Amino acid sequence: MLKNPMINVIKPKSVKQDKEVRALTVEEQQSFTDYLLSKDLKQCKYKNVFLIQMYMGLRCGETLALTTHDIDLKHKKMNIHRTLTTDENNAIIMGNKAKRVIPIPDFIYPHIIEQMQIAENQKNNEEKLLFKPYNARYTRRTNVNSELQRILERYFDITDISTHSLRHTFGTRCIESGMAPVVVQRLMGHKDISVTLNTYTSVFDEFKAREIDKVNQYYLNENMIKNNLLNEENSIENER
Repeated sequence: MLKNPMINVIKPKSVKQDKEVRALTVEEQQSFTDYLLSKDLKQCKYKNVFLIQMYMGLRCGETLALTTHDIDLKHKKMNIHRTLTTDENNAIIMGNKAKRVIPIPDFIYPHIIEQMQIAENQKNNEEKLLFKPYNARYTRRTNVNSELQRILERYFDITDISTHSLRHTFGTRCIESGMAPVVVQRLMGHKDISVTLNTYTSVFDEFKAREIDKVNQYYLNENMIKNNLLNEENSIENER
C-alpha cells in the first residue's frame, strides 16, 4: 500500500466511564491484615501477594513476576522490572517494566523470605518465581483477584475491592501520612507526576484541608490572628 487509507479517519473517543477504584479504609485494612496474619499459606495461598500489594504498592502482575533474584535481603530492597500480563489470545506473558527499587517494610520481610524459600525448593521453577503455581508456569491475575474478592465478601461483607484496590490503599496511606507526591510517584511507578496527582486527587484534597487546619491552629497558638477573624474567614470560605 502506497497510502494509509486511515490517515484522515478521526478516532472516536470512548464514552465509557473509568471504573472508580477505592482504597480500603484504615479500619478495613487493619481487619484484613489481622485476618491474613492469622492464616498460613495452606489456608490462604495468596496471603503474601495481598500483603506485598497492600504494604508496598505493587501491581498484581508485578508481584506475580517477582523472583528470588529481585530481592536484596541485605539492604531490604526489592527490584521491580517485570510484570505478568496477557496477550491477544489471553495467554500469560512476561513483560518488561521501567525499573524501580522499593524498600521492604520490616514486618513484610519474613513473608518475603518465606516465599523465597518456597521458590528455592520448588521443582520446575527455573525462573525462581516467588509465586509460581504447581500446575502452570505463571499465576493468573484473575485467580488472585477472585480469591481476594471471595475472602472480603465472605468475612468482611466487602464487595467493591479488587487487587488493584490494595495497591491504591498503599498510595492512599502514603499521602495521608504526609509523603511528598514525587516520592509517592516513584514508589508507585507512575511515569509522570501528573498521573499520581490525578489518581489521588480526592485524597490530596482531604490532606490539603487537614494541613490548612494545622496552619490555622498554628496562627492561633502564636497569637498571630484572633479567633473571631479566623471564624469569619471560614464562614466566607464555606459560602463559596
